[in-house]
Formats: sequence, C-alpha cells, structure tokens
Amino acid sequence: MTNKKTPFAGALLAMVPLLTFSSLGHAASSLGEINIELRGNVVDFTCAVIASDSNKSVELGTWPTKQLQSSGDTTQPVAFTLKLEGCPPGSASITFSGTPAPGTTLLALDDAVLAQKVAIELHDSDRTRLPLEQASQTVGIDENGNATLTFFANYIALADGVQPGVAKADATFMINYN
Repeated sequence: MTNKKTPFAGALLAMVPLLTFSSLGHAASSLGEINIELRGNVVDFTCAVIASDSNKSVELGTWPTKQLQSSGDTTQPVAFTLKLEGCPPGSASITFSGTPAPGTTLLALDDAVLAQKVAIELHDSDRTRLPLEQASQTVGIDENGNATLTFFANYIALADGVQPGVAKADATFMINYN
C-alpha cells in the first residue's frame, strides 16, 4: 500500500486484498452459531500512478463571487487525468476520499478561514457528479497494463453569499480493480 498526500487529487491508496466481513447469523442465534465469512484476493502486481501524476495539482482557477451567488451555482469544470501503469488485466476505477463539506458528499475546503460556503465538486468522465467514497466508472486496462481515467472538478456554492478567499482541498484516492 502506498499512501502519498498531494494537493487536490490526493494520494495513491492501492489496496488489492479487499476484505469483506459478512455475518450470516440472525439476532436470535445462540452463542457459537454465528458464522463470519472472510474473503479477499491476492494478486501478483498492482497498479501504480505514473510518476508525473503522483503529486498532481489541479488548478481550478480564480472566480468572482458573483459566479457563485446562489446555492448550487458552479464554476466551469476543469478536466484532469490519472494515468495508471502495471495494472492486472481487467478494468479499474477510482474512489476519492476526503473531508466532506457538512451534510454533503462534496469535498470540503481545507480550512474554515479560507473562502466560505464553497466546496469542490468532482465529476466522472461523463461529467456526472462523483460523490466522495463512491467508485468512478470503470475503464479498461490495455494489454500493456495501462489505463487513463478522466475526471472533472469545479467549485460549487453551498449556500447564498459565498465569501472570497483561497479555495483549496486535498483528496486521496483508492484504485479499485474489477
């Protein structure tokens, strides 16, 4: 597992042996009658983000507060890619993690003394919103073990009356193998 913190697009958190816990018993079961199934995968190799994407910064631009006057107003989306190499055959997706803005699945800004009432909205390659902790659409891995995933990001007003200031956030991501 590699975990590097980088501006916005975050860190590589490649977890291949995914372990799921499943209780197969009922609440009324007697002691000793509850089964737990432990499953996972062990693979020979895992994906890695190419070196130029390992400390990625995505510049979302400078926007006037009038662009974000009302709750739900957004700035223009900015495209960015994550390129993977050395992947096992199949497909891959990405799950972004970070601090959510209160009551949302949007990425909160790093510090409350920065711009106010603003968050960062992530989008999948088809420009649909990609909530934190949800896997992106899958992309195929080519015969050389490479894949490129495209995403978009923009600012979004959380409420009326956005206040100006620096607007930045950090996110991490996990590579999912399919």
